Amino acid sequence: MKTPLLLGALALAAVPVLAQQKAIPADSVRTIVLQEVAVVTKRHDHQQHLQNFYNANQAATTEELMSRMPELSFIRRGSYGMEPTIRAYSGGQVSVTLDGMRIQGACTDKMDPATIYIEPLNLQRIEVQTAGASSMQGAAIGGSLDMKLAEAELSDERKLSGSVSSGYQSAAHAMLGGLRLSYATPTWGLRASSTYRKAQNYRNGHGEKVLYSQYEKANYALNGKFLLQEDLVLKADLIIDDGWNIGFPALPMDVGQANARIGSVSLVRENSDRRWSRVEARLYANRIAHSMDDSARPDLPVRMDMPGLSRTSGMYLEGTTSPGHHQQLTVRADASASYLSASMTMYQEGQTPMYMLTWPDNRQLQSGIAAQYSFQVGDKTQLQLNSRVNLSDFAITTGEGRSQLSVFGYENTARQFVIPSLSLQASRMVYKKLKASLSGGFNGRTPTASELYGFYLFTQFDGFDYVGNPNMKSEKSLQSEFTLSWQEPRVRLQATGYVSRVQDYIVGTYDPNLSAMTIGARGVKVYDNTPYALLAGAEASAVYNITGYTQLVSTLRYNYGRNADGEPLPMIPPLRSITSLRKYFGDNLWVQGETELAAAQNRNSESFRERPTKAFMLWHLRAGYQRETENKVWQLNTGIENIFDVHYREHLDWGRIARPGRNVFVQVSMGF
Repeated sequence: MKTPLLLGALALAAVPVLAQQKAIPADSVRTIVLQEVAVVTKRHDHQQHLQNFYNANQAATTEELMSRMPELSFIRRGSYGMEPTIRAYSGGQVSVTLDGMRIQGACTDKMDPATIYIEPLNLQRIEVQTAGASSMQGAAIGGSLDMKLAEAELSDERKLSGSVSSGYQSAAHAMLGGLRLSYATPTWGLRASSTYRKAQNYRNGHGEKVLYSQYEKANYALNGKFLLQEDLVLKADLIIDDGWNIGFPALPMDVGQANARIGSVSLVRENSDRRWSRVEARLYANRIAHSMDDSARPDLPVRMDMPGLSRTSGMYLEGTTSPGHHQQLTVRADASASYLSASMTMYQEGQTPMYMLTWPDNRQLQSGIAAQYSFQVGDKTQLQLNSRVNLSDFAITTGEGRSQLSVFGYENTARQFVIPSLSLQASRMVYKKLKASLSGGFNGRTPTASELYGFYLFTQFDGFDYVGNPNMKSEKSLQSEFTLSWQEPRVRLQATGYVSRVQDYIVGTYDPNLSAMTIGARGVKVYDNTPYALLAGAEASAVYNITGYTQLVSTLRYNYGRNADGEPLPMIPPLRSITSLRKYFGDNLWVQGETELAAAQNRNSESFRERPTKAFMLWHLRAGYQRETENKVWQLNTGIENIFDVHYREHLDWGRIARPGRNVFVQVSMGF
């Protein structure tokens, strides 16, 4: 395995690219069309958006699409509800938003990240920002992930357009159906989409069915756009997402229902002749209901139901202006209120059901103001300043919740946090087409509701019950990032290194004085601050237009983490690379070969019972064909993933559950 790993590393890395059905222009190495979704990496404002062409499998979920991006990995507990991580940061360390709107999951076990409620069909693009550049979206030390919704269009003439698609994947006998309709007029437009997915238990590389890996879901999205004035637009968005019969093979419980209702109204004014060239104001609200149950699991000594509810409402106001020559200033003010509640009822034969609050009813009031200021210094140097001040107020809202936490001696559970963020980035052309960028900054983040108020939350990863700690401090991070990039018409290379020292790092610590509540749990851990943690890593990417019809794209990433005692941090992905070679045959047909490889991860956290992960190498073959007829565009996408039926798992996969084996997929769509 060492030889293919070395060859893959030498093949070096990939910036996202172009999936258009025609020859690749020599100057288009950074612009690629991704059917409905453009996946964008924003490391720095001066960089062009990097777009990802790994959506050849158009039946892919949002998580599968994003997992190809160099900065993103996913914690996998099942085929559904994978939790996004940015570099080596996860949970409350990263900000995940939908068009700038905050969405709080309703599951104490993180089985419902915001990404599951969005389908590629109702997305326009996905933006990832790292380090200090993420302060516009919120207070986070690990970066931000913002999912931009697709919008209705306006047209000089009345126009109806749309698409219908259907797909199948063999590994899980999964079915997919999608529909999009758009209607445009000179003064208003509507866009509606729906997606249905159903997957059975998938087959791994040994030919075994992975039990409890099935799921079923339906997603509906509606967007309206209304032209109020020549430069003023009113927009409205509604998303309804329902999932049911969702299995989680790495956990002791499944999900009976996962429902989301997300809505917003916004005003956008864009006029380059005004002092503020763009101003957007948005009001939004969302409600997430999530219900865990173990009714499908056999021979359990105790049955449990664990429902959770999240309600968030908020607003933001954002404007962009040019205060001077070669200067740009963007200012954002935002506020939100989130209310969380989760409970557990245990049913033991012959006994009265036992009820407790796993999330005592609590609320978080958040407000912040952020600014991003960039200016050009001479012909070769650009500076960018990012800043934010965030205020958060946490409180338990019921006497029952406060009484429950008082058993640990916590009498005052209300907390207030003021989180400042500041970063500076300098970019300079140092030699012909070589650009260097250096950034440094200070960021922080508040503890999450689980870290403050969680009550005996069992974590299958290490086998402990976890208890919150209302007395915790916020995490603070000093970060630095350095990037070198080279760009010419046919070749683009980029390499980034980063390092971060996180003060008051939050982690669960074992308390021998507390007894576990979950049957079989190894004990109880209480969330607390540790002195610090060190995180570092590197990413590299390359795009090479070999000919006008052939393109090579490759990415490479590595992450490292340790605590103050020198012990490896848990859930740190190993060295990983993806390399793709795409060949276009005329304007209608393309074929792509691809390899994924990951090194072994032997730096494991003993205190979290983390197990080593073996190296693996996968091969994929994909193809697409497009044919235009009168007023219609027909597309066929097909391929084979994991051609050699490799039995493997990734390091962030819980429970040592193997990933799918050989998977044949086909996707047919018709646009009009």
